[in-house]
Amino acid sequence: MTQMSDASHLHRTSLAAAWAEALGTAPGAFDVEPRTLVRRDDLDAVIVVELGDAMVVAAPSAALAALAALDRAALLDATALAAALPGSRPLGSAHLLIAEARPPDPAHPVDAADDRDVRLVRESVAEDEWDESGVEPMELRWSVRLDGRPVAIAGFEPWRSRLAHIGVVAASAERGRGFAASAATGAVLAALDAGLVPQWRCRVGHTASLRLAERLGFARAGTQAAVALPA
Repeated sequence: MTQMSDASHLHRTSLAAAWAEALGTAPGAFDVEPRTLVRRDDLDAVIVVELGDAMVVAAPSAALAALAALDRAALLDATALAAALPGSRPLGSAHLLIAEARPPDPAHPVDAADDRDVRLVRESVAEDEWDESGVEPMELRWSVRLDGRPVAIAGFEPWRSRLAHIGVVAASAERGRGFAASAATGAVLAALDAGLVPQWRCRVGHTASLRLAERLGFARAGTQAAVALPA
C-alpha cells in the first residue's frame, strides 16, 4: 500500500468518525450497516449522510417512522425527503469531498486575510454566493491580492476536532484566473499543518465548486441531505 493510499484511508476514517459523532451514532456505523436509523428527539431536522455504501439517518422518532419506506435515492434528495414529511422544508443536498493528499503550493501568493479583505470581497459578490461560501463565520481565513486588492478569500472551520470545513469565494470579476484555487490551497495546507482533515461540502448542482475541489485533489466521499421539520 502506498503512502498516498494510507493517507486517503486515514482521512476517510476521520470523515466517517466525525459524521457518526455529529449524528449521534457509533463510530463504526459507516463501516458495517447499509442503513442506520438514529432516533434524535432533540433535533428539529432530518439529516441523512451517505458515505460509501453506508447511510445514517438521524431524525426525531415520528419522522423516522415516516421515512422507513423511502428508498436510497429519495433519502438523499432533500426535495423528495421534504415531500414525505408534510410541513417540512428542504435545506438541500450536498456532495461531501475529502482531501486525499497534500496539494502543491498555490500558484498565486496567499496571505492572512484581514477585515478589509473580507469586506471588499464580500461587496464584490452576490449575497447568496457569499452565504453559500461559508467564509463569513470562519476565524481562520486567507486571501489572494492583485495589485493590493483582494480577489479571493478562503478559510476553514475546525469541526468535531478532526475535520476542517473549507470555504472559498472569489470576486465576481476575477473568476477563471486561479485566484480561488490559490486561496483554497492556502486554507487546505494550513488545515493539514494543524493536523486536521480538509472536508469540502458543496451543493448538488454547484458544478464550479465541485470542479474546483477536484482540481485541488479532493475526492468524492458521500452525500448529505437535510430538511427542517415544522415547529
